Amino acid sequence: MRLKCLTSDFQVREQLTFTENPGGQHFVHLLRKEKLSTPEALSMIVRDGNVERGSISYAGLKDRQAVTEQFISIPDRAVDIDRPGLRVRCIGRTDRPITSRMSSGNAFTIVVRDLAPAQAASLRRNMPSLVKTGFPNYFDDQRFGCLRHGQGFAMLHVLRGDHEEALHSLVAEPSEVAISGDIRLKRALRARWGDWDACMEIVRGPVYEPVFQHLQRTRNDFRGAIELLPQRMRVIHAFAFQSFLWNRALSRMVWPWIASAQRLRITTLAGALVAWKYLDPRREEELVKMETPLYGPEGAGGGAPFRAAMEGELAHSGLRRDDFLANAVPGMIWKEEPRDALVKPMDMAEPKLAPDDMHRGKMMAVLEFRLPRGAYATMLLKRMFAQPWYERGSDERDGRGFEAESEQGESRGPQRGGRGDRRPEPRGGMRRPTRGPSRPRDNYVPRPESPPVGLPPQAPQDRGPLRDDRDVRGGGGRGGYDRGPRGGGGGRGGFDRGPGPRGPGGRGPRDERGTGPRGPVPDTNAPAPFTPDEEDFEP
Repeated sequence: MRLKCLTSDFQVREQLTFTENPGGQHFVHLLRKEKLSTPEALSMIVRDGNVERGSISYAGLKDRQAVTEQFISIPDRAVDIDRPGLRVRCIGRTDRPITSRMSSGNAFTIVVRDLAPAQAASLRRNMPSLVKTGFPNYFDDQRFGCLRHGQGFAMLHVLRGDHEEALHSLVAEPSEVAISGDIRLKRALRARWGDWDACMEIVRGPVYEPVFQHLQRTRNDFRGAIELLPQRMRVIHAFAFQSFLWNRALSRMVWPWIASAQRLRITTLAGALVAWKYLDPRREEELVKMETPLYGPEGAGGGAPFRAAMEGELAHSGLRRDDFLANAVPGMIWKEEPRDALVKPMDMAEPKLAPDDMHRGKMMAVLEFRLPRGAYATMLLKRMFAQPWYERGSDERDGRGFEAESEQGESRGPQRGGRGDRRPEPRGGMRRPTRGPSRPRDNYVPRPESPPVGLPPQAPQDRGPLRDDRDVRGGGGRGGYDRGPRGGGGGRGGFDRGPGPRGPGGRGPRDERGTGPRGPVPDTNAPAPFTPDEEDFEP
């Protein structure tokens, strides 16, 4: 199965209402874009429309690899732009700027290609249960670009008080999957890390120069250096780990609520999550009524079952509430935010099946539906094609499904790339660049030595059925999605890359966290099965 073989295969239309006032200060525009991210489109509007970037308001970000429509507002003037990939036209005026609260969600038209006849038949079979009982409102891989690009969760380092490791992952971990950007600069910074004078000789621009100027002056104030990074970067990385914990807490909570025969496996970049085929109506009602907010140290934590699940995940991560207060960095401070645990698609039409004109002998399906704000269409697709949690050959000692690990996962051997174990540092504070094999990074939630009470250990992870056409050419075993042109086979452990780019190797913590009481660190920097370029963050 393939997504986004063509840009037009993924169409998104924002559903938004505003109170029209012919004399209102704010001019509302419909923005239609293709193969552009929302920030890229806004930059073109600033340039071609001669408006200030800070004056443009919008409800959310939309995918780059798609045809999308969304609304923006500009005060005191109308803009008209018509160029390849971008069309902007004024549709009315209002008294208030556009905000995310005005959006009720998005309407989608998605083409899934390269379907075997059996897969097309399963699509029809799975539709009734999806419409009837919905699916868990998990954040999908778009939220976890930090894993796809090998940075890990910088926010976890911040909360543990290791601000140097957090800074290093943010500015000196080059992506092995990006095709553009500052990869060469990050490689050079990684090689010179600790010699701030040498770093200053190679950095340019407002992102890096203030950081290394600060380190030149203070040498060890890494927290202060993080504060100088762009706010958007800090917010994205803070949200990524917050969303990760929310996913895990929800999966932990609903696991015992789902009958064994009804459990489905949802494969994500950050590990497997449990979903249901059918859910007991009483549990469904409980999920709808329950408060399940994103974690904030000052919040109430939501309903008792969810609060207990989140506390279990925090303990599993080796975190306490005091860590959020003692190690806070401006722009990376969590606040409790509401989020629904269960989502049901609206206006879901019967799938339109037809021969695939791009893949001989295969079928294609056109899906149309609406989702509320904050829900991921890709998660709906994963649920639609999800396989039973327990399949032939899987370990019946299986567990919660939100952690990718196995016995093989601990004995994969050397990982390529990374910075490896931290070696003794030369005098003067200059750190040698490391080469060769490295141990797993300490930037992910560690695996406990034994599972929490009442929850069995994790089973080997299956390869997910849904793939982006950009990441399907490489090898792959049972353990993960196909990598792409550089990817190698995956093992039963979930995320082995084989001969592909480097794994989660990093320089390793100074206090040997990887083998301490928090337990060893699982391999998590897996290739993304489907990773659009835009996170669904709200401004």
